[in-house]
Amino acid sequence: MSTIVPSASVRNPVPRRVLLAGAVVALLDISYAYVFFGLILGLVGVESLFQSISAGLLGRAAFQGGLPTALLGAALHLLIAYSWTVAFYLAVRNVDALHRAARTTGGRVVLGLAYGVVVYLLMDLVVLKLSRAHSTPPGDWKFYVNLVQHMVMIGLPIALIVRDGDAG
Repeated sequence: MSTIVPSASVRNPVPRRVLLAGAVVALLDISYAYVFFGLILGLVGVESLFQSISAGLLGRAAFQGGLPTALLGAALHLLIAYSWTVAFYLAVRNVDALHRAARTTGGRVVLGLAYGVVVYLLMDLVVLKLSRAHSTPPGDWKFYVNLVQHMVMIGLPIALIVRDGDAG
């Protein structure tokens, strides 16, 4: 008689939650970027949206690279979404106060909104300034729209999906 042994992801839902959170955040963020910068402001199309991400590495040349630089931008977008997701997971697993806060829904909401602020400020004021892309200055109204977007569409879903990082 054979015994069916559940896979590690069935016994431990944490990897599934991290994978799901990263995918949800990537989809929400790129959807927002397309609607806001593409449809509302009329600044980008789908290809140039992804090229704008690869411009962080390649500079303005990214916009001349066609599909290959758009695909690079898509890959970088996923890498960034998963990096922030894993960073949250590691923080709630290793910082006792965060772990305790993440054990309740209210705590996860507060952590998620705060984490969205941290993500946006680090991305806009540090990462983008160090890259070949340009950041949005805090005096620009788009800075605050993007800040709220990161709170609601990045920090919050990560915190609600990853939860406290426990398998249970």
